Amino acid sequence: MAFWCGGAGMPAWWLVLTVVVQFGVYWPPSWDGPVLMCAVSAAVASASILGECALRRRSVGRTMMFIGLTAAVSVVLTLAWYFLWSGLFSKIVYGGYDALISGSDGARNAEDAADDSLVSLAFRAGAFSMGGLASGMAAMMVRKLESPVGHTAGGMASGMLGGACWYVLCSTTLGSDLYLSGMTLGLVWGFAYGLLTWPIPDELYAGWLRILSGSRFARRIPIDALDGTPKERFVGHFPRGLDHFAPVSEGVQEMHLSVAVDKNRRYTARGLSLYATTVHRFLERVDLRYDPRRPAPLETRIASGDRIVIGDGTNAMEVEFLLLPKEEI
Repeated sequence: MAFWCGGAGMPAWWLVLTVVVQFGVYWPPSWDGPVLMCAVSAAVASASILGECALRRRSVGRTMMFIGLTAAVSVVLTLAWYFLWSGLFSKIVYGGYDALISGSDGARNAEDAADDSLVSLAFRAGAFSMGGLASGMAAMMVRKLESPVGHTAGGMASGMLGGACWYVLCSTTLGSDLYLSGMTLGLVWGFAYGLLTWPIPDELYAGWLRILSGSRFARRIPIDALDGTPKERFVGHFPRGLDHFAPVSEGVQEMHLSVAVDKNRRYTARGLSLYATTVHRFLERVDLRYDPRRPAPLETRIASGDRIVIGDGTNAMEVEFLLLPKEEI
């Protein structure tokens, strides 16, 4: 989602630039910030919703409706937060209470904050945060208030991070390129937004066991139940009741291995035999052979890509645990 949303934020900046340069559409300088904020905010929030709709295989009509709603809400909230910040919050933060009430000499910082020609991050940080907050709130509303802290805090952080990169590249000793700074703004804002607000949920994937050796090479066994309840799959050569039957010639015992998934979608491998059962992962080996002195079988958490070797020597079978899209069940 980070790369997906980052790939949407950068074209949003490019679209604004094209409208100004190629088509000659102009607006007052005071609207440069709101227009760019609205474009990037709507793009990254809509990209997040579009990515979710694609992963959940929603219809084209529902997808377009959700995208349009997200973009509209994002633009409205961005404008509202931006002008609320510029007209009220910045005076409180930069000018103090006296500047808000009486417009005294202490209001100089507030006046500087309202100057559209200033690009100092000290006076623009709040505006970028408000833009990120609007993009997060728009997606959160469309998702029916799912993960409010992640959407709001992640949105504000992504807007702030994008604004910081924009400032570094356009008005510091490290750079003064307005072209690259605008491009980086959209890219970093979108990347951080996709990384922080809505990760791809585990519920869209299901666990599988894939046979890597022996007479049933490439056979796959689904682990999850269709209704999402906890489930346990068994591997062995007992003639009845097992989820996968393997021949004795491959070193598999009658009841050799099981892989279970609980209600929290945690996958666990359990050794059920006195014979060799080893989980292989990067820089780690876990021996799961059953110890009769223990009251329960040994078990270990497994992740996608872990391999389980059943048996040893020439008579051995290897299976791999994979996470694949749930729709393949």
